[in-house]
Amino acid sequence: MKRHFILICFGLLLTLSGAAPAQAAFFGLFGDSGVEEARAQDGQVTLDVSKLAGAEARHYRYTEGGVSIRFFLARDKMGSVRAALDACEVCWREGKGYVLKNGAMLCRNCGRVFALERVGLSAGGCNPHPLEFRLDGASVRIETQELLAGAKYFPGNK
Repeated sequence: MKRHFILICFGLLLTLSGAAPAQAAFFGLFGDSGVEEARAQDGQVTLDVSKLAGAEARHYRYTEGGVSIRFFLARDKMGSVRAALDACEVCWREGKGYVLKNGAMLCRNCGRVFALERVGLSAGGCNPHPLEFRLDGASVRIETQELLAGAKYFPGNK
């Protein structure tokens, strides 16, 4: 009975906070359960974005040779796909990244908010570090070298 009450309260808290299912990790407090593993083939990661709705983001992790890179894909209200590292040039040392909140990416460390329409357009400061990608129908293709170039923004990488 007590366990059910706790689960109901947790679900209510997620609903009231506006968290999408991809943020079921509750803003990073309970680990990376909302992060999907990205696999590479022929030097690139290919991800299906057909189910990525407007004003939604999905987080991924790519790992190669002991290096782990987190990134996210988002679709803004106009339907454009955005890609960025889950880190920036300012707050990366904290390893907290971003969470989708009210149609924008929120830095979990400093609280700065970035409209999805602006993600991927600017580097520097607390902006989510942009990733170059190619949109091929319902697939986003990111070169693994593009991802690995961001290794310096993730604590614990070689």
